[in-house]
Amino acid sequence: MYVFFSHSSVPCITTHWKANNVYVRTFAGVKAVRKKRYFQNLYKFEKEGNKYLIEVALDDYDDVYDDWDPTPFKKRDIEDEFNDYIFNSSEDIPLNYEIGIVLYLPDEKKDEKKEAALISAYQNFYNYAVLRLCKVTSALHRRIVSNLVLSGSFLSFGYFWGGTAGSILLGVMHEGIIIGGWVFLWEFFTNFFMRRRELHEEYKLYDRLFKAEIRFVYH
Repeated sequence: MYVFFSHSSVPCITTHWKANNVYVRTFAGVKAVRKKRYFQNLYKFEKEGNKYLIEVALDDYDDVYDDWDPTPFKKRDIEDEFNDYIFNSSEDIPLNYEIGIVLYLPDEKKDEKKEAALISAYQNFYNYAVLRLCKVTSALHRRIVSNLVLSGSFLSFGYFWGGTAGSILLGVMHEGIIIGGWVFLWEFFTNFFMRRRELHEEYKLYDRLFKAEIRFVYH
């Protein structure tokens, strides 16, 4: 069992996730809070490190791991719901701030070896996510170049090839080439101006999570 905390000073806003992996986030009357600043009411802030804290209460270290992954703790995957909460919380916090992950556990569970194993598993998980995004971004850049080349080739060929009056088939082929050129051009603009930006934002989020400080607090 694990519980995810928020520290809202606004009574109408609550954020939590607990038992049996049910995640609940309620924003009743959220219009009363500025969209750009509501995160300030949800997460603790440390001025010294310009850092917001994402807090999680655990019953045991195992709560963070994927139950279906049989590999050793240091290499085990992180639980999907845990990752979703951490990632979504990180999205709430602007990228000009650092973040820290605070894990609360019972005193009797304290184990330095398990702490080190959890930190290693956490960093491996998010390092893999960062590397995967790098590969996806590289593939996107190749596709952008390919779309631009194909678009230019199709539109140029269609523009300079004008002898289609004597044949319906050639006319259809000509129109198909022109349409294909515009489709590749649209793909180029979509990938260059939209998809590339989305991947860059996602990369920065995962990179910040990878570099986040992990603290253990026992109670």
